Amino acid sequence: MTSSKHTMRKELRRKTEEFLSRGGEIKQHNAGETGDPADKPRARSAFVSAQPRQTRTYVNDAVAALDNRKKKKTSDQPVKVSKRPKKKIIYDDFGEPLREVWSEE
Repeated sequence: MTSSKHTMRKELRRKTEEFLSRGGEIKQHNAGETGDPADKPRARSAFVSAQPRQTRTYVNDAVAALDNRKKKKTSDQPVKVSKRPKKKIIYDDFGEPLREVWSEE
């Protein structure tokens, strides 16, 4: 059963008024005060898990390992050298082609 916030607030107000009408008392506390006794240690937070911490992989180590693998792959492969001449077009100041030049680069 789902209820709206308005309905929940209304019910909470009703229960509070009923509590006060029976002689109940509401005490005000300052921020930071706790109801836990001062002579006993505090209970563990609900957000602290009972499981031991897992070891973490640092990003720097992982990146270095990936870089080493990448370098190893590229160094093992032979470098292809193009021995065919390439055509280069020479343009004038207005962007019009003037001539073609073949180079061994």
